[in-house]
Amino acid sequence: MSSGIRGYLRVVALASGSASIAVACAEADVSIGSVLDGEDAAPTVQVPGEDAASAEDASADAGGDVTTAADVEQPARTCSDEGWCHTIVPDAQTLRDVWGDGAGGVWTVSEQGNILRWDGAAWVQSHAAGVPLYAIWGSSPTDLWAGGGTRTTGTQVLPGVLLHGTGSSPATIEWTVVAAPVTIRSIWGASATDVWAVASVTHRVNRVDRSVVLHYAGPPAAVDPDDSDAGVTTGWEIDPVSADFPAHFEKVWGTSADDVWIAGRVPPPSGSNATGQVLQLASDGDGGLAWRRNQPQTVVTARADLNGLSFTKSSAAVVGFHGDTSSPYLHTGIGDDDGATFTWTLQTAAATGFANNAMTAIWGTSPNDIWIAGQRGRLRHWDGTGWRVAAVALDDVMPVQKAVHAMWGTGPNDIWAVGADIALRKVDPSSM
Repeated sequence: MSSGIRGYLRVVALASGSASIAVACAEADVSIGSVLDGEDAAPTVQVPGEDAASAEDASADAGGDVTTAADVEQPARTCSDEGWCHTIVPDAQTLRDVWGDGAGGVWTVSEQGNILRWDGAAWVQSHAAGVPLYAIWGSSPTDLWAGGGTRTTGTQVLPGVLLHGTGSSPATIEWTVVAAPVTIRSIWGASATDVWAVASVTHRVNRVDRSVVLHYAGPPAAVDPDDSDAGVTTGWEIDPVSADFPAHFEKVWGTSADDVWIAGRVPPPSGSNATGQVLQLASDGDGGLAWRRNQPQTVVTARADLNGLSFTKSSAAVVGFHGDTSSPYLHTGIGDDDGATFTWTLQTAAATGFANNAMTAIWGTSPNDIWIAGQRGRLRHWDGTGWRVAAVALDDVMPVQKAVHAMWGTGPNDIWAVGADIALRKVDPSSM
């Protein structure tokens, strides 16, 4: 692959007590309930109890002073029959991304600017960034990257931020801040020294707004301490794909160093509908790597390919919506030549049960094991033959209606879905 455009991003100088982005890190995680405003965390959804009058009538019918099962207070239910457990999101934050290390450690970030870690029983705060955060990924339990940036207003384009978390254990992670050209939207990596991030404005798609693809190849080589630039380079570079395939970049994912995908939207010269663009970094046939368009085809030209995941180099999925109808779709792609070309299969909103831009998150293990989620608590599973609605509600009275923004997992009984004051954990129902 051609070398990245030089001009390393520079580490933000941190002024104690006055930096616009808080970087003071605790020696250990602190319960977020003691850090954020409000004494009480978001309440667990309660299961409606038996009607009080009915309980009294039953007691009276039994002879007056008889204690019945209905009189004994039952613990609040936290898991559905299917094994979707509701964890308490501190201070009702809006969670935008989730990542786990595969060994039980799970991390999430919020629009309120917090990095949270699941300690096995509750979410605890690891860091307060001071700006909205949208992405998190790690190469190990003690080497993580998070990113975000200040939400702009009007025609502003403000710098973003990357945060590098390292430490001797997950509980003692410390975060270093690195400046980014614009808000970080997504992060994914193949290893600790091969990390990708995409950056763009969060709330609009405009041809004049800057959007870039960033690549990290590890810490830079040591420099002469007498050099004026000593210690300021970070290892992050703007990749040439930013100029070769300009777009409003929004998502990055992959399976390996030679199978990286980026999705985004290309603003039109005029009009309101952007065109989706999906890029893949793959073998160029000559021993190197090159970016290329690997575009699912649809029956309409105006569309937005916004999200996706890869199962192997030869199987992938892309989520988006038709720009002219706002009707979401899911493409699954299979390649018979080690990913050199893909044959895409389209599933429309009518098939998946989603509508009106409602599909916002996707995760799975294979083309026949896909979870998609979105607005109003919608969560559905594809098993290769049909779609099934996930039973995430705790009862038949109060449906889950909170938006889901991201998913991550390792298998059918280890899945996380996070969003607006919601963090669901899928476990084996037989273990509850």
